[in-house]
Amino acid sequence: MNKIRKVNVLCTIVGLFVIIFDQAIKFSVLAFVPNGTHIAVCQHVNLILTYNYGTSFGLLSPSNAMQYYLIVALMFFCIAFVVYVYTKLHRTTEKLFCSLLIGGAIGNLIDRFVHGAVIDFVDVYYNTWHWPAFNFADACISCSVGLLILYNLVATKS
Repeated sequence: MNKIRKVNVLCTIVGLFVIIFDQAIKFSVLAFVPNGTHIAVCQHVNLILTYNYGTSFGLLSPSNAMQYYLIVALMFFCIAFVVYVYTKLHRTTEKLFCSLLIGGAIGNLIDRFVHGAVIDFVDVYYNTWHWPAFNFADACISCSVGLLILYNLVATKS
């Protein structure tokens, strides 16, 4: 097996792991965390069950079916675009980061089809300030974007 094929197999496994792990966590949260409750995990972190009908950070919450379908279409377009970008990359590190992003995006897209909204469950807070609730897929997406930016900033300097 050549190097390119090995990298693509590894990246596929990483993306599938993100999807499966994300869905398993969400299944557990749905099964064991009652809606409307806060379960303290540690100082400044709670487990909660929330449904995000909008986009990132709950923005653009749809008020009708057409807006919901536009959000789903936008998600499909974004995933397709990142897959296209992935096929053009040559560095293993960038491909791995993209596979985290793709896996997270597909995990959230599955939620939209199964539940009509993305399941969020991590509540990070300080005193009365709360970051918008998020999930494992969101964390993978955010980390991968940050890592891609950082990697490319460092790569262009060398």
